[in-house]
Amino acid sequence: MRLLLGSLLAVLALVGGTAAAQADVPLPPYPQVTTWADVNVRTCESTACPVAWVMKAGTIANGICWTRGENVQAYGIWNDVWIKVSSMDGGRYLASAIFFVGDNRANLPYENDCGGL
Repeated sequence: MRLLLGSLLAVLALVGGTAAAQADVPLPPYPQVTTWADVNVRTCESTACPVAWVMKAGTIANGICWTRGENVQAYGIWNDVWIKVSSMDGGRYLASAIFFVGDNRANLPYENDCGGL
């Protein structure tokens, strides 16, 4: 009986620890973000990374999280914030926040920092 109880407690501690560790990761449903200009979606937060696709102006997408990367200049605006818009096929697909409606994080909450996602 002690062995069973000890095993159960160990499993509960592991599950509880996992849930606590994931508490900082933004979970669906994600906030929506909208582009105001065409934007290249890249495989990392740099203009040196390959373009995966282009989001046309007016596109509404999931704003999974935001992160800092290359400082980009366009339309007289400078910003180093990138918005993660997809995790398709396990990848990271990001676009410069310059091209999204809203503040420097496309109105994503500060707490939605990608934190290495």
